[in-house]
Amino acid sequence: MKYRIMAVTIAAFLSTTSIAIPNTAPTTQNDCQAGINSAESENCLVAINQLTNCLAVKLPATARALVLQARAQCYSSLKQPELAIKDQKTSLEIEPPKNVWPLVMLGAYYRELKQYDLSLAALKEALKYDEDGPGTGPGMAVYYHTGKTLHAAGRYAEAIDAYTLGIPKQPDYAFALYRRALSFEALGNRVQAKQDLVRAAELEPKEGYEEDIKAKFVEYGISVKGNKH
Repeated sequence: MKYRIMAVTIAAFLSTTSIAIPNTAPTTQNDCQAGINSAESENCLVAINQLTNCLAVKLPATARALVLQARAQCYSSLKQPELAIKDQKTSLEIEPPKNVWPLVMLGAYYRELKQYDLSLAALKEALKYDEDGPGTGPGMAVYYHTGKTLHAAGRYAEAIDAYTLGIPKQPDYAFALYRRALSFEALGNRVQAKQDLVRAAELEPKEGYEEDIKAKFVEYGISVKGNKH
Protein backbone atom coordinates (compact mmCIF):
# COMPACT_ATOMS: atom_id res chain seq x y z
CA MET A 1 0.00 0.00 0.00
CA LYS A 2 1.48 3.31 -1.06
CA TYR A 3 0.58 6.56 0.65
CA ARG A 4 0.64 9.11 -2.12
CA ILE A 5 -2.20 10.83 -0.26
CA MET A 6 0.36 11.90 2.36
CA ALA A 7 2.64 13.47 -0.26
CA VAL A 8 -0.32 15.24 -1.87
CA THR A 9 -1.33 16.64 1.51
CA ILE A 10 2.19 17.92 2.15
CA ALA A 11 2.49 19.47 -1.30
CA ALA A 12 -0.89 21.16 -1.00
CA PHE A 13 0.01 22.61 2.38
CA LEU A 14 3.37 23.99 1.24
CA SER A 15 1.87 25.49 -1.91
CA THR A 16 -0.70 27.47 0.09
CA THR A 17 1.40 28.39 3.15
CA SER A 18 3.45 31.53 3.51
CA ILE A 19 6.78 30.52 5.04
CA ALA A 20 8.54 33.38 6.81
CA ILE A 21 12.22 32.95 5.91
CA PRO A 22 14.78 35.75 5.61
CA ASN A 23 16.51 36.38 2.24
CA THR A 24 16.77 32.74 1.18
CA ALA A 25 13.00 32.24 1.03
CA PRO A 26 12.72 31.50 -2.73
CA THR A 27 15.52 28.92 -2.65
CA THR A 28 14.19 27.28 0.50
CA GLN A 29 10.62 27.16 -0.73
CA ASN A 30 11.93 25.65 -3.94
CA ASP A 31 13.74 23.00 -1.90
CA CYS A 32 10.53 22.27 0.02
CA GLN A 33 8.41 21.86 -3.08
CA ALA A 34 11.15 20.14 -5.06
CA GLY A 35 11.72 17.74 -2.19
CA ILE A 36 8.06 16.75 -2.13
CA ASN A 37 8.06 16.34 -5.91
CA SER A 38 11.19 14.18 -5.74
CA ALA A 39 9.66 12.06 -2.98
CA GLU A 40 6.50 11.55 -5.04
CA SER A 41 8.70 10.48 -7.96
CA GLU A 42 10.49 8.03 -5.63
CA ASN A 43 13.78 9.85 -6.23
CA CYS A 44 14.53 9.60 -2.56
CA LEU A 45 18.26 10.31 -2.48
CA VAL A 46 17.62 13.69 -4.06
CA ALA A 47 14.48 14.24 -2.01
CA ILE A 48 16.28 13.73 1.30
CA ASN A 49 18.86 16.41 0.44
CA GLN A 50 16.17 18.85 -0.67
CA LEU A 51 13.95 18.20 2.35
CA THR A 52 16.94 18.53 4.69
CA ASN A 53 17.63 21.96 3.18
CA CYS A 54 13.97 22.81 3.64
CA LEU A 55 14.17 21.84 7.33
CA ALA A 56 17.28 23.96 7.90
CA VAL A 57 15.17 27.09 8.26
CA LYS A 58 12.24 28.13 10.42
CA LEU A 59 8.98 26.64 9.19
CA PRO A 60 5.48 26.77 10.65
CA ALA A 61 4.90 23.79 12.92
CA THR A 62 2.49 22.03 10.58
CA ALA A 63 4.77 22.47 7.57
CA ARG A 64 7.79 21.24 9.53
CA ALA A 65 5.92 18.16 10.73
CA LEU A 66 4.76 17.31 7.21
CA VAL A 67 8.23 17.74 5.70
CA LEU A 68 9.66 15.44 8.38
CA GLN A 69 7.01 12.87 7.48
CA ALA A 70 7.95 13.11 3.81
CA ARG A 71 11.62 12.60 4.63
CA ALA A 72 10.69 9.67 6.87
CA GLN A 73 8.96 7.96 3.94
CA CYS A 74 12.09 8.38 1.86
CA TYR A 75 14.30 6.96 4.59
CA SER A 76 11.96 3.98 4.75
CA SER A 77 12.16 3.53 0.97
CA LEU A 78 15.94 3.47 1.27
CA LYS A 79 15.76 0.75 3.94
CA GLN A 80 16.71 3.10 6.78
CA PRO A 81 13.78 2.58 9.17
CA GLU A 82 15.71 3.89 12.20
CA LEU A 83 15.96 7.32 10.56
CA ALA A 84 12.36 7.09 9.39
CA ILE A 85 11.20 6.44 12.94
CA LYS A 86 13.26 9.36 14.27
CA ASP A 87 11.71 11.80 11.78
CA GLN A 88 8.21 10.43 12.25
CA LYS A 89 8.38 10.64 16.05
CA THR A 90 9.77 14.19 15.86
CA SER A 91 6.92 15.20 13.57
CA LEU A 92 4.39 13.86 16.08
CA GLU A 93 6.07 15.81 18.88
CA ILE A 94 5.76 18.99 16.82
CA GLU A 95 2.18 18.43 15.68
CA PRO A 96 -0.22 15.87 17.13
CA PRO A 97 -1.88 13.76 14.41
CA LYS A 98 -5.14 14.96 12.93
CA ASN A 99 -5.87 11.62 11.25
CA VAL A 100 -4.60 8.04 11.22
CA TRP A 101 -1.83 8.41 8.66
CA PRO A 102 1.15 9.61 10.75
CA LEU A 103 0.56 6.79 13.23
CA VAL A 104 -0.01 4.19 10.52
CA MET A 105 3.31 5.12 8.97
CA LEU A 106 5.07 5.00 12.35
CA GLY A 107 3.64 1.52 12.85
CA ALA A 108 4.93 0.48 9.44
CA TYR A 109 8.44 1.75 10.19
CA TYR A 110 8.57 -0.12 13.49
CA ARG A 111 7.45 -3.27 11.66
CA GLU A 112 10.38 -2.90 9.27
CA LEU A 113 12.66 -3.17 12.30
CA LYS A 114 10.67 -6.16 13.60
CA GLN A 115 9.71 -4.12 16.64
CA TYR A 116 6.21 -5.55 16.56
CA ASP A 117 5.01 -4.40 19.98
CA LEU A 118 5.89 -0.78 19.19
CA SER A 119 4.27 -1.14 15.77
CA LEU A 120 1.06 -2.41 17.31
CA ALA A 121 1.10 0.34 19.94
CA ALA A 122 1.24 3.02 17.22
CA LEU A 123 -1.52 1.32 15.26
CA LYS A 124 -3.68 0.99 18.37
CA GLU A 125 -3.31 4.73 18.92
CA ALA A 126 -4.36 5.29 15.29
CA LEU A 127 -7.71 3.66 16.06
CA LYS A 128 -8.66 6.87 17.90
CA TYR A 129 -8.51 8.95 14.71
CA ASP A 130 -10.49 9.38 11.50
CA GLU A 131 -9.10 8.04 8.24
CA ASP A 132 -11.38 9.37 5.50
CA GLY A 133 -12.68 12.61 6.93
CA PRO A 134 -14.36 13.82 10.12
CA GLY A 135 -16.48 11.21 11.83
CA THR A 136 -15.37 8.30 9.66
CA GLY A 137 -13.28 6.57 12.31
CA PRO A 138 -10.43 4.22 11.41
CA GLY A 139 -10.55 2.64 7.97
CA MET A 140 -8.76 0.01 5.96
CA ALA A 141 -5.23 1.34 6.50
CA VAL A 142 -5.19 0.85 10.28
CA TYR A 143 -6.61 -2.67 10.16
CA TYR A 144 -4.50 -3.65 7.14
CA HIS A 145 -1.26 -2.61 8.79
CA THR A 146 -2.32 -4.14 12.08
CA GLY A 147 -2.88 -7.40 10.21
CA LYS A 148 0.52 -7.17 8.53
CA THR A 149 2.26 -6.60 11.84
CA LEU A 150 0.41 -9.42 13.58
CA HIS A 151 1.19 -11.79 10.71
CA ALA A 152 4.86 -10.82 10.79
CA ALA A 153 4.83 -11.55 14.53
CA GLY A 154 3.39 -15.01 13.90
CA ARG A 155 0.00 -14.10 15.39
CA TYR A 156 -1.95 -15.38 12.41
CA ALA A 157 -5.44 -15.75 13.93
CA GLU A 158 -5.29 -12.18 15.24
CA ALA A 159 -4.06 -11.00 11.83
CA ILE A 160 -7.12 -12.59 10.23
CA ASP A 161 -9.35 -10.77 12.71
CA ALA A 162 -7.70 -7.45 11.86
CA TYR A 163 -8.05 -7.92 8.09
CA THR A 164 -11.65 -9.00 8.59
CA LEU A 165 -12.41 -5.73 10.37
CA GLY A 166 -10.80 -3.74 7.58
CA ILE A 167 -12.30 -5.44 4.53
CA PRO A 168 -15.84 -4.03 4.99
CA LYS A 169 -14.27 -0.55 5.10
CA GLN A 170 -12.87 -1.05 1.58
CA PRO A 171 -14.25 -4.26 0.06
CA ASP A 172 -12.46 -3.74 -3.27
CA TYR A 173 -8.98 -3.55 -1.74
CA ALA A 174 -7.58 -6.78 -3.12
CA PHE A 175 -4.34 -6.69 -1.16
CA ALA A 176 -6.19 -7.09 2.14
CA LEU A 177 -7.79 -10.26 0.80
CA TYR A 178 -4.40 -11.48 -0.40
CA ARG A 179 -2.82 -10.80 2.97
CA ARG A 180 -5.66 -12.49 4.83
CA ALA A 181 -5.21 -15.51 2.55
CA LEU A 182 -1.58 -15.73 3.64
CA SER A 183 -2.66 -15.75 7.28
CA PHE A 184 -5.23 -18.48 6.62
CA GLU A 185 -2.54 -20.45 4.80
CA ALA A 186 -0.15 -20.05 7.73
CA LEU A 187 -2.80 -21.69 9.94
CA GLY A 188 -3.17 -24.56 7.46
CA ASN A 189 -6.56 -23.40 6.17
CA ARG A 190 -5.92 -23.56 2.42
CA VAL A 191 -9.64 -23.74 1.61
CA GLN A 192 -10.34 -20.32 3.08
CA ALA A 193 -7.03 -19.03 1.71
CA LYS A 194 -8.10 -20.01 -1.80
CA GLN A 195 -11.48 -18.31 -1.39
CA ASP A 196 -9.73 -15.05 -0.51
CA LEU A 197 -7.26 -15.46 -3.37
CA VAL A 198 -10.07 -16.02 -5.87
CA ARG A 199 -11.71 -12.79 -4.73
CA ALA A 200 -8.38 -10.97 -4.87
CA ALA A 201 -7.80 -12.17 -8.44
CA GLU A 202 -11.22 -10.82 -9.44
CA LEU A 203 -10.25 -7.43 -8.01
CA GLU A 204 -6.87 -7.18 -9.73
CA PRO A 205 -5.76 -3.52 -9.70
CA LYS A 206 -5.11 -1.61 -12.92
CA GLU A 207 -1.36 -1.76 -12.42
CA GLY A 208 -1.49 -5.51 -12.00
CA TYR A 209 0.16 -7.67 -9.38
CA GLU A 210 3.80 -8.17 -8.55
CA GLU A 211 5.50 -11.45 -9.28
CA ASP A 212 5.28 -12.93 -5.78
CA ILE A 213 1.51 -12.40 -5.70
CA LYS A 214 1.06 -13.87 -9.18
CA ALA A 215 3.11 -16.88 -8.11
CA LYS A 216 0.73 -17.45 -5.21
CA PHE A 217 -2.25 -17.42 -7.58
CA VAL A 218 -0.50 -19.95 -9.80
CA GLU A 219 0.22 -22.15 -6.78
CA TYR A 220 -3.51 -22.30 -6.07
CA GLY A 221 -4.49 -22.78 -9.71
CA ILE A 222 -6.11 -19.36 -9.99
CA SER A 223 -6.05 -17.45 -13.27
CA VAL A 224 -5.46 -13.71 -13.33
CA LYS A 225 -5.48 -11.24 -16.16
CA GLY A 226 -2.19 -10.28 -17.75
CA ASN A 227 -0.50 -7.26 -16.21
CA LYS A 228 2.56 -5.09 -16.48
CA HIS A 229 4.55 -6.56 -13.57
